[in-house]
Amino acid sequence: MNMTAVVVIGIAVFLYIELAIGFGYYMFLLTSKKTPDADETLKRQIKKYSIIAGIAFPVTIAIIIANKAAERR
Repeated sequence: MNMTAVVVIGIAVFLYIELAIGFGYYMFLLTSKKTPDADETLKRQIKKYSIIAGIAFPVTIAIIIANKAAERR
């Protein structure tokens, strides 16, 4: 494989991982801010779903954009 292709794929994987971590953390902050008095089970659920939202961040972006568009109306 061409060295340039390997570098581009490596950069793409790195960016995906960074965006996944960022969006997962963002969703965690949004959710934990709305539920400050959560018990331990709810905190674990919030963490689990924040990780899932981070991994599937393209879908998360679409949901955030749709939510913002619905709030404007």
